[in-house]
Amino acid sequence: DVRLVPCQGAAAHIEARLAPRKNSRARCSRCNEPGATYDHQPERRFNFVPLWGLLVYLLYVPRRVDCGGCGVHVEAMPWATGKSSMTTVYMIFLATWARRLSWTETARVFTSSWDNVYRAVAWVVEYGLAHRDLTGIAAIGVDEVQYRKGHKYLTLVYQIDAGCRRLLWITETRTVKAFTGFFTWLGKAR
Repeated sequence: DVRLVPCQGAAAHIEARLAPRKNSRARCSRCNEPGATYDHQPERRFNFVPLWGLLVYLLYVPRRVDCGGCGVHVEAMPWATGKSSMTTVYMIFLATWARRLSWTETARVFTSSWDNVYRAVAWVVEYGLAHRDLTGIAAIGVDEVQYRKGHKYLTLVYQIDAGCRRLLWITETRTVKAFTGFFTWLGKAR
């Protein structure tokens, strides 16, 4: 069920009501195994990518799963993570725009909040760090950048191979101990 909802004094928005497939079993959000439906939670509203300048919301009534190994938990929803009211696609959308605009401007343009933009950027960074591939680093470059008056520095370590240039490590001081932390993080194998 998709409908345009007019609002008095505010812009209209689109609501898309989702329903699980008939005879489908919900999956546990902890172990991702299918289980019997225990009961239903109240309807939740998820922010989705704006369409034609209109806000879009997905409405869904989550099922609670009686998982044999984990107990009773809310089902895994592939479009959202945890208790976030934003879909993963929307978080990626906001984080992508936050690279080009300030976070405040991104929130204003897409009728969101600064906190939502912050959470979206934090989620994307966390995801990137968890899925980062550190194989094949052949050359590194180190730079120290002053970021505040009074000799406040950042130490930056980059991969500077011909085919790949990226930031690998950043720390808030320019001491030997801080730089040694990079090699500890990188590990002996690399």
